[in-house]
Amino acid sequence: MKQTRFIPIEECNLQVREDANGQPSRTVVGHPIVYGVRSVNLTPWSDTRVVFEILEPGCITQDVINRSDVIYNNNHSTKIGDMIGRWRRGKGTLSIMPNDRNVEISCEYPNTTNANDTLEQIRLGNVYGMSFAFRDDWEDTENGVSYERTNETIDGKVVWIRHVKRIVELYDVANVTHPAYEQTDVATREQSEAIDKAIEAQLKRECGDKNDNREDELDDKGETDEEREAREKAEREQAERDANGGETNAEKEDREARELEEQAQRFREQQAMRLRAQHRRCEIDFESLNY
Repeated sequence: MKQTRFIPIEECNLQVREDANGQPSRTVVGHPIVYGVRSVNLTPWSDTRVVFEILEPGCITQDVINRSDVIYNNNHSTKIGDMIGRWRRGKGTLSIMPNDRNVEISCEYPNTTNANDTLEQIRLGNVYGMSFAFRDDWEDTENGVSYERTNETIDGKVVWIRHVKRIVELYDVANVTHPAYEQTDVATREQSEAIDKAIEAQLKRECGDKNDNREDELDDKGETDEEREAREKAEREQAERDANGGETNAEKEDREARELEEQAQRFREQQAMRLRAQHRRCEIDFESLNY
């Protein structure tokens, strides 16, 4: 699954490189991938957890980069006009260099309208964030991607760390104008839901390994899912009883159904009694005709 990530602004170090004479050139350098730094929250829609991602050192290798076709653009745009550089299987106008701390990109900006405009915005400091799109080995839960529950909480939500140990493909690197808002797009919400499912799957595996001792991680009351649901159900029923004079909505519906059935039964019995009385009168009238 293709994913996009924003690296915290202070780590990107996006800038125009100076030439040998100390003058600004047309070469831009930056760090779209940085190891050991927490990303933005990947699950902003979750009610129970906050998930940050950390790229582990060496998660992307030179061999993977050499096999990748990487576009350098603005805001992950697919338009040709927004393309600034390209690295295609070991060569191109974009240079991608992994080291022990990060992955550095370097690109000589072309003489195009959008590239010239972007270069000026970087020089002015108006554009300073970077992002990248990639595919990790999420199916390998041991050597590809793993999830760690921490002892931290944020607004009552448990903090988890998603450790990316292996990236298998790099799609693009990008200058971004509103990096903090990338997490609000539809594609990222789908990724958020996928991450939540992966954590739930890991929790189930861990519970199985511990003889079904479930994790009490959902709220500050120290409850499991089942315990919380049971408590909330009891609270709802009590609120219904308070509103309905001692009955829950279900109990009220059952009582009203019984009362309707009893009324219907009484009506049927009354009808039967009337029919029997009419039948008896008819018999008497018939007997009188014999005389």
